Amino acid sequence: MHADLPSAFAEIIAGVSRPGGFQVHGRFDIHPLRLTVAGVGTISLPLLPVQAQDLIRVADPAPYGRGTETLVDPEVRRTWQIDAARVTLGGTRWSEDLAGVVERVRQGLGVQSAIAADLYKLLLYAAGSFFVPHRDTEKAPGMFATLVVVLPGEYSGGELVIRHHGQSVSVDLQCDEPSAAAFAAFYADCVHEVRPVAEGYRLALVYNLLRPGAGPLPMAPDHDHEHRRLANLLADWAAGGAGPEKLVYPLEHAYSEAEIDFARLKGKDAADAGVIMAAAREAGCDLYLTLMSVTESGWADYTGGGRWDDPDLEIGEVTESDWSIHDWHLPDGSRPLMGPLSFDEAELVPPEALDDLDETEPEFSEATGNEGASFERFYQRAALVLWPRAHQAAVLAKGGLAVSVPALLALVRRWEVAQDDAGAALRQEALALATAIRAAWPRDDWSRRDASEAGRAVDLLAAQLRLGDLDGCIDFMNRCSADGAFGPGDVAALALVLGQLPVPAVIGRLTAIIAGNVTRWPGACAELLARCAGCGVISEAGLAGVAPSPPDPAWIAALQEPAEALLAGLPKASATATEPTFPIPSAARTQPLTPAQLADILRACVSIDAGVGSGSAILGTAAVDQFLSQPTRYDPDLLIVPAALLLHEQALGGTEAAVPKAFARLRQAALDHLEARIAEPLAPPADWSRAAEVDCPGPNGEALRDFLASPTASVWHLKAAQAERGRVAEAITRAGCDLDLKTDKRGRPYTLVCAKNQASYWRRVSQREQDLARRARLQA
Repeated sequence: MHADLPSAFAEIIAGVSRPGGFQVHGRFDIHPLRLTVAGVGTISLPLLPVQAQDLIRVADPAPYGRGTETLVDPEVRRTWQIDAARVTLGGTRWSEDLAGVVERVRQGLGVQSAIAADLYKLLLYAAGSFFVPHRDTEKAPGMFATLVVVLPGEYSGGELVIRHHGQSVSVDLQCDEPSAAAFAAFYADCVHEVRPVAEGYRLALVYNLLRPGAGPLPMAPDHDHEHRRLANLLADWAAGGAGPEKLVYPLEHAYSEAEIDFARLKGKDAADAGVIMAAAREAGCDLYLTLMSVTESGWADYTGGGRWDDPDLEIGEVTESDWSIHDWHLPDGSRPLMGPLSFDEAELVPPEALDDLDETEPEFSEATGNEGASFERFYQRAALVLWPRAHQAAVLAKGGLAVSVPALLALVRRWEVAQDDAGAALRQEALALATAIRAAWPRDDWSRRDASEAGRAVDLLAAQLRLGDLDGCIDFMNRCSADGAFGPGDVAALALVLGQLPVPAVIGRLTAIIAGNVTRWPGACAELLARCAGCGVISEAGLAGVAPSPPDPAWIAALQEPAEALLAGLPKASATATEPTFPIPSAARTQPLTPAQLADILRACVSIDAGVGSGSAILGTAAVDQFLSQPTRYDPDLLIVPAALLLHEQALGGTEAAVPKAFARLRQAALDHLEARIAEPLAPPADWSRAAEVDCPGPNGEALRDFLASPTASVWHLKAAQAERGRVAEAITRAGCDLDLKTDKRGRPYTLVCAKNQASYWRRVSQREQDLARRARLQA
């Protein structure tokens, strides 16, 4: 193993002196194209099945060459061809479209001189059509390659596979958009095949690519020596040799986020990528095409030059730096939804790859107030990133959940379509990555809440279930869920996992999850218990439970312990009602219960009581006692009445005797609360006096209270400085006084004008209407 892996890697790739690859492919926009075939007429695009049949009637079975012979054998080649002489291509901009493709091909194949495309055949592939692996023969003087343009059409299958010196590329050229077509070009000595078309019709223009003039014809690049050396180097690295966890190889050309793609690499980049791709595949390394970004900032120095209004600044010291790779692309064209991954200088190939970073023009900010002069600069290039598969779990887990979890999902998808040994290896990679993700799960509240809200836990559990890794799910619940890594978004996935475990295994884990999270997430814990009890969730979304249906009585009865943990941990009314002396971070605050969640608690408790049998109502009674004994914590209007309505309306249609006692008690408490308020007298104010409980110290506060209590005064004027007017206005708003406020800006200081209204009365009128409606619903 070479002592300096990045330098050895760079030295080998430097030998790839010739740009270009053995093939190039892509898509392009086409302007309206007039395709006319003798004996058929103008062809519609995308190709219609009826016109495909017309083309078959005038076409010939396509032959193939064997030595000096030209043979027709449907076991070797099954397709139809029409000679170029019978094909006319028109359209005001078709020549321009084709010229653009030819230029892309010239650059992609690494040809230095001009080339030309000469139409050879129009080929039609129907369902079952194919062409076995073969090489093209020279069909015209100066021919060195073949260009295939597949026109818009609806079909599946028919991939073009191109092979050269141990490298292989499979290209899907299907385009059903009328304004788009696909192309592929390859050197004539490349072995290629067309796989069978599954359905539909594949219509292709085949061109001979010619190099006009004298001299040797262009040949496919031969980088076999570099390929072998690099494959051996990477194999040693993958086997445990010295080196960093990953390598980052910046490319030469500039690419935007929209342009970056393996198929669109240019010149030397395409050649380098071809060699690295083949060597990485052979050595068991994963390869990605990414964007590499470096952001640096810090303080700047004045140089003493420049004008007084535009002084010269220079970089003083870099105080913050962020090096990351992002916008991931795989060689097959797919794009894993992985977040940014950091890298460092030791992983660069070559180590001096970012020496030109200092040439990047910084953006300076002059000193303002207490802040000194500063700078920021941003540098971005495309880069190839690779690591041995043995490093995969460590590299991705270290990158954080935004990198590792999407990578795990992509790996599971690959495993699900793989077969035999390849599938077994992919499953082991996925299991190793899942293990590393669990071990690296964040510990701080902010990151844990972000992970839950982003669905990372759900994705991890789903991936492990698809892999059949219940032990991994259990490890996550023990290690993370029960230790505070929990949120509302995790409930459905956790209930699904718990539903697949035997009863004894569920109880301890569910109890631990609830006990570890109920003080912060009482509602989510209630939903989890309700799902496990087979109660589902009462909510606008109408989510269904995931426990066995109908619920197993043994399962339900065993949930008594987690239910007791839930009730014990629910928020309690504070005896002192003192506020904390410091702000509580939002990530650590208790999330308030909703009426649906309070109903979930009661339904789960009643269901578990029923599972215990013998007329047990211990949990239901305890829950209702807790809710009704703490009106400051479980507000009658915000929680008790809405929850009672949910439970009552869900039970409509059943008999009175079938209503659980806990539901009936909650309904009666809600009715008692409504009846008491409905019985209160309701009439508009008899005079101008209004409630005068306002916390506003000072003479102006006293004058305000006197004004509110006065039965005759309707307007009060406070002429005072802005600060005092604002203090009084804030006290009025805070107390909810029946006053309309406005500022009279005539004279100095301005005047705060307070006019009495009947807002409290109309609020009570609205409340009475709501109370009557709710009472009617509860009495239905």
